[in-house]
Amino acid sequence: MAAYQQINTYLKNHYGGMDPEQLILLLYKGALSRIRLSREGINENNAKKKGENLSKAIAIISELNASVHSKTENESTRFLRGLYTAILAELPKVTLNNDLKTLNRAEKYIFRLKEIWEKDVMAKKKQPRSGTIKGPAPSLPQAFEENQSRSSFHTISV
Repeated sequence: MAAYQQINTYLKNHYGGMDPEQLILLLYKGALSRIRLSREGINENNAKKKGENLSKAIAIISELNASVHSKTENESTRFLRGLYTAILAELPKVTLNNDLKTLNRAEKYIFRLKEIWEKDVMAKKKQPRSGTIKGPAPSLPQAFEENQSRSSFHTISV
């Protein structure tokens, strides 16, 4: 029990100061890393490496899917839910048949979402805010719950 409390304390100290936007970016990076390691496991014929990392990639993508704002029904949220659901339906098949095409396709989608997140969310967050809002806010960040990713992040090992 003490070890569990120490781990939770570490996670709160390490990730607690991060904005939800930073946590989402961290999840994208973690998913990409785990997909890459899973591919290495396939190429090395190392079932343990493939399976462990594929399972962690699936868990991270599940967390991203769970962080999509549940009360918003717009094109962005439907797109994200659909994309995450499709990836989550396809990735487990890689375990059975070592399908690198499926793994590569999932990686491309996650990589592109990470790029969009960095360009449209993280870059704009760094810009100084003025008193007036010019133009509509990007729709992708609205798709995520602000507090959900922070509160449930401790369950994922990136």
